[in-house]
Amino acid sequence: MNLDHLRYFKTIAECEHYGRAAELLHVSQPNLNYAVTQLESELGVPLFEKAGRNVRLTRYGRLFLQSVTESLQKLDGSARALQELGTGGGLVLLGGIRKLAAQTVPELMRGFLTQPGNETVQFELHTESGFSRDLLQAVAEERLDMAFVSHPGDPTVFDCLPFQRSPFVVVVPPGRPLAEKESVTLRETLPYPYVYFSQRGGLRLPIDALFREIGAKPKIAYETEEDTVVAGMAAAGFGIAVVPDHPVLRCLDVKILPITDPDPSRTAYLCRKRSAQLPAAACRFYDFCAEMLGGKNS
Repeated sequence: MNLDHLRYFKTIAECEHYGRAAELLHVSQPNLNYAVTQLESELGVPLFEKAGRNVRLTRYGRLFLQSVTESLQKLDGSARALQELGTGGGLVLLGGIRKLAAQTVPELMRGFLTQPGNETVQFELHTESGFSRDLLQAVAEERLDMAFVSHPGDPTVFDCLPFQRSPFVVVVPPGRPLAEKESVTLRETLPYPYVYFSQRGGLRLPIDALFREIGAKPKIAYETEEDTVVAGMAAAGFGIAVVPDHPVLRCLDVKILPITDPDPSRTAYLCRKRSAQLPAAACRFYDFCAEMLGGKNS
């Protein structure tokens, strides 16, 4: 029985959709169809049935998923133990949304490795799909020790360490009335169309919360997922946007306006699973981050 096929089956079962599973696994849908067909042929029972555009497990599929999940957890745990023995100091499995994984996380890794006793620790840094919910799912399944995300997970499942990030700002295309200002309240932006984050993007929730604070909704003209794409569309004149302040904005033809009301500060989180038995190196790294991230803007 092909190990990859088992992992494909598990992901399809969790997504209940071949397309979404293919995106997460970075494989083609025909490969997933082939894997499921091979498993069903070998087992002699159907594992999925159609449910509109989605799929769902059959009674046989539900039984098989339980066995596959337990087997993969044991296999991954054994592989992890061997990796830690091979590296000597331990292996820490990290996840992070892309902006944090590009700068903040590597800085913390480097600082940790300079501490006495940590010189032989090894890191793996993963971004999964780049979205917080997928990273939290990986932490919950113990495929990652911890993850740096833009919103906290369920407090009954995760320990979450909050830390400050750069604030939200409004970006405005040149030549618009708002571009003549040096700062702006969110209420002043309401007459203008917005390039906005889609529901899948991790920044949608905190930006929605800003508008709820003023009891209003933005006029959404376009939606997309990545903050650099949102800012780029604003620069191209498709609307204004609320995005995190970041050096890349200075490379775009936009006016960057600080938000004076409501409070535009932003919080990120380092999350680990409460019940997980983390390796000693991972526990030390979490404690190191708790010390270093206090009061840090990243």
